[in-house]
Amino acid sequence: PTLKSDCAQFVKRCVQCQKHGNLIHASAEQLHSVSSPWPFALWGMDILGPFPIAKGQNKFLLVAIDYFTKWIEAEPLATITANNVQKFMWKNIITRFGIPHSIVTDNGLHQSEAQQVYPRFGNQTPIHIG
Repeated sequence: PTLKSDCAQFVKRCVQCQKHGNLIHASAEQLHSVSSPWPFALWGMDILGPFPIAKGQNKFLLVAIDYFTKWIEAEPLATITANNVQKFMWKNIITRFGIPHSIVTDNGLHQSEAQQVYPRFGNQTPIHIG
């Protein structure tokens, strides 16, 4: 009577079954093209982690990519705060490439924190959460 659940448990613990079994695909979703009008106008930002703690207690990676040139800026961080994001933007983006026309993020860069950052630079850079 427990054969089905026993088999399921065996397959879950079997490394070879997990490595070579069928992949479970997420449902297909329409892809949308994103284009940038000029270099360094549209940036995508994301936060990766947490990773195992590294030198300097860093366990997150803040990454920004320019949609036009595909230029990448990244910095390891110990904590994710609006102040850390502001410092990253100032040091890695604004002082080198100017104030972006807009920024695209997902829920990793919390909208409320992101919205606190950009008015400090004296502009109304739109932040698109998607």
